[in-house]
Amino acid sequence: MTDPLGLTGAITRRDFFNGTLAAGGAALLAGCGGGAQGDAAAALAPSGSPWTGYGGVGDYAWSNGNTHAVVDAAHGIRDRRYPDPAKQPVDEEVDLVVVGGGFSGMTAAYEFNKRAPAGKTCLLLDNHPMIGGEAKQNEFDVDGRRLVAPQGSNGSIVPHPGYVRGSFGNGYYDVFTDYYREFGLPTKFEREPLGGGAERYNLPDYHFDPMFPGAEKEFATGYHFAGKGWAKDPTKVAFANTHWPAAVQKELDDYVQNRRDVLGKTPDAERWLDTITYADLLDKLRYGKEVRDYIDPYIAVGNFGVGSNAISAYAGHKLGLSGTTLPPKPGEKPKPPADISVVSFPGGNTVFLRTMLQRIIPGAIGGKGDLAGIATGPIDFKKLDRPGGRVRIRLSATAMDMRHDGDPASAESVIVSYVRDGKLRRVRAKAVVMASGGWVNRNIVTDMSDGHRAAYAQYHHAPVMIANVALRHWRFFDKLGFANARAFGALGWQVGIRRNVAFGGEKPFTPDDPTVLTFYIPFLRPDLPATAQGPAARQQLFATTYAEFEKQIRQQLADMFGATGFDARDIAGIILNRWGHAYCSPQPGFYFGKDDQPPPSDVIRKPHGRITFAHSELNGSMQMAHGMHEAYRAAGQVMAMI
Repeated sequence: MTDPLGLTGAITRRDFFNGTLAAGGAALLAGCGGGAQGDAAAALAPSGSPWTGYGGVGDYAWSNGNTHAVVDAAHGIRDRRYPDPAKQPVDEEVDLVVVGGGFSGMTAAYEFNKRAPAGKTCLLLDNHPMIGGEAKQNEFDVDGRRLVAPQGSNGSIVPHPGYVRGSFGNGYYDVFTDYYREFGLPTKFEREPLGGGAERYNLPDYHFDPMFPGAEKEFATGYHFAGKGWAKDPTKVAFANTHWPAAVQKELDDYVQNRRDVLGKTPDAERWLDTITYADLLDKLRYGKEVRDYIDPYIAVGNFGVGSNAISAYAGHKLGLSGTTLPPKPGEKPKPPADISVVSFPGGNTVFLRTMLQRIIPGAIGGKGDLAGIATGPIDFKKLDRPGGRVRIRLSATAMDMRHDGDPASAESVIVSYVRDGKLRRVRAKAVVMASGGWVNRNIVTDMSDGHRAAYAQYHHAPVMIANVALRHWRFFDKLGFANARAFGALGWQVGIRRNVAFGGEKPFTPDDPTVLTFYIPFLRPDLPATAQGPAARQQLFATTYAEFEKQIRQQLADMFGATGFDARDIAGIILNRWGHAYCSPQPGFYFGKDDQPPPSDVIRKPHGRITFAHSELNGSMQMAHGMHEAYRAAGQVMAMI
């Protein structure tokens, strides 16, 4: 085969309309003229951008992560392309403006819709062409079959009928579980049936289950070492089948089993953990560099974007990492969380956000109105920003400046400036909920107080890229005898075959059926100071073209699965979702404060005049339920202002 990675194959009109295009060789020809340029434009549909790349099909095709258009709009503000907002007239008035359309923003809008008096109006501004923040999905059409995968937000807590508020997550999940019951969502989900040999695997529906070191042994997993081949289920044999020296195997096994302890004799252990990094804790536990290298990718994609030497050890505790809890006693079994489970829908948490959208604007999503219909129905974009609507959602609207109309202590309104379609617009509101990320808020709230600004300076963020690769089958994976794989020395550190939630009528899922591999890709820079790691990783993410990432992914699949029959033609499409500020990276002192000062979140949760702040990183852990919790609080704060 002269083109083993499938980078130069001809692209036909049939390929494009079937949605099976991966933007392979054509992406590499984006700078060429003539016919090749036309093919390249089709390959990069619908964005046309060699940086954004292929977007898939359906309503989300224009909105895969931070696209070139979204980044360019933000850079236009940075580069001062637009007129001074203070000199522009106000062209609209509402009671509440919500900035950001992720779970925080949608929760604030939902609470406004429920609690605000009749006649009040709300405008939600989202800088993406599709609502959802990171709760969006990618859609592929593979030989006539629609496949869906998450762009980001993934893994929903399912409260069982006996769940008691406050019994899980220190109460941070109560708002979410209240909504779950309010929406009448099921407390148990069936998975699609298995066949053709797939039934011999324990296939998770949640991507992160096989990633967690303590749970990996429940799934058939292979480790691939570049140039050295595979090791099957190494955690089940104490890593004895790997190339690591015996001493390192012992360290890794102790780590996975959480055998080593320094907390048992440490008073006020949780507060103490927030005084050191997780790498410091690993040193105190006498683990070497190999253990840090082993766990750092999971830390990065699991919730923090960086590695062990850049996060508080208490952040590791929140992620459930080894050494941050007491070792189990002999014969002791881990206690399951109280009356909950976790479910991942085909598009991740997108279905939950769409449920909120349908409740805020009835009829915004077509279909039967059941869960399957809400998950798959087309969005009626005209209804989102309908004149006269109680809640209006305005997409591709990038907020750039907000300031009180006078002294924040006494002003009766806030002027919000945003850019849409290349034009600057302004709206006056009685109150604002900043449901966008902290990296945005600290730059566009012009009259922010010194206290809020100093608190925001303590927030650091790092990127993650989520690449969804649609495959026409996964026989080459099945031939290895496992369905999850971890790669060392490669771009994407872990992938696996998922068993989707069944919405009804699904045929048995077999290795001969198409599926999507979701690569969670970190960009680790442990060689740099903690505060420099996120910016350096972001620079790497943004400096790399779609074609370069695509080539790396194809090469990785060929290296891992070429010996068992992988063919580049098995790839039906590749979509990249770049999240430049995917996660908050909480340093020591973030949770409990330092130098006798309160933690920064305590400061930011207080309103700044008529502006309130609500985003999940206030909890130091960017999760759906945390965003809802913060937005519920902020919505309550603004009710008295409108």
